[in-house]
Amino acid sequence: MVLDRYLIRIWLAPFLGGLVLVMSVLLLGRLLKMLKMAGDSAQAFSLIGELLQMTMPYFFLLTVPMAFFLSMQNTIASLQQNSEMDALRASGISYRRMFRSFFVIVTLIWLGLSYTSMVWLPQAQLGFNNILVKMYALKGVIMFSPQRFTQGFDGITVYVDGEDEQGTYQGVILEDYRGEVSVIYTAESAQFEMIQGSLALKMSHGVRLEGQGADQRMLSFEQYQVAIPMAEGRWKRQRSGDHATMMTAEELWQAYQSENNRVAVAEWNRRLLLPTTVLVLFFFALPLSLTQKRSGKAGSLVTGIILLVLLYNVQLLLHRQVNQGVFSGWTMWAGQGFLLALGVYLWRRAEVDRLPKIFSLAGEWIYLLHQAIIQRLAFRSDKN
Repeated sequence: MVLDRYLIRIWLAPFLGGLVLVMSVLLLGRLLKMLKMAGDSAQAFSLIGELLQMTMPYFFLLTVPMAFFLSMQNTIASLQQNSEMDALRASGISYRRMFRSFFVIVTLIWLGLSYTSMVWLPQAQLGFNNILVKMYALKGVIMFSPQRFTQGFDGITVYVDGEDEQGTYQGVILEDYRGEVSVIYTAESAQFEMIQGSLALKMSHGVRLEGQGADQRMLSFEQYQVAIPMAEGRWKRQRSGDHATMMTAEELWQAYQSENNRVAVAEWNRRLLLPTTVLVLFFFALPLSLTQKRSGKAGSLVTGIILLVLLYNVQLLLHRQVNQGVFSGWTMWAGQGFLLALGVYLWRRAEVDRLPKIFSLAGEWIYLLHQAIIQRLAFRSDKN
């Protein structure tokens, strides 16, 4: 118990500090984005605090696994750099015993994130969209928040990766499910304009998908424009059943069981899959942190960040493919399952001190790169 308390104490401060730091950066970025939306309206500006509150569940799902993983890496690297890891291993304490308390912590985090994903997240998404309705009506323009599924009018869902300084959206997905046949547009970039009560979508370099299965038709285009009529140019108040991203767990399960509802399939699997990210990262923390002492903490943290980028991009890519009906829902779990199995395998190899040589070589390369950068900066400083 003394060892468990000691390790948790080392881990807790970086975890809380990292969580607060990353959440603050994300909230600040979202705040700056929302300030552009508020314009000169005092009422719209007063809604920004509510919008930020509604973004918390999604940010928690992203940042808590990252903060847990990086702080656990920091703990392991600190023990190794101070030779405490060597002393514990020499006294016959295995890695499994050493980090048994973290098995409990990661289980509790996974349960908390599962509740957030299945209950809190859809409620926040619904509230977020309804607050946007008010802001759009006040300002009289159409704007979309990056990396969120936005539903503001009947039968249309919009997703954008980001927006450049010219107001052009990048990585656009628009689903039009007002008719009997759903139509999906994907484009590298697009601009949205309100023209005489209609939303004009001007897309560049994309694909138009219509239908499903054997009846699906695909059209590639360089430039494409779609006009979407909007009643009185106003967006309507949303309800939980309007789209899968806002459905309660019960509503989503019913939609999931219905035939050909690929959006519900993608959303159901996404909600279950996101919390398991912390389990995948837990098993990678040990093997990625056992680098050579002279490489310091930098080697493990760099490899950890690379893993985070890879993991989240794989999740996003597979979710998009399932959402568009290209892949089945189980493929979202294939990538996650592979990484989880790989993490468990590497942890077991670490237990017997037989990690692949690539890990020690990676630490050595990072150390040499770090030294080269320091020498280059020192040389420039002396030269100036």
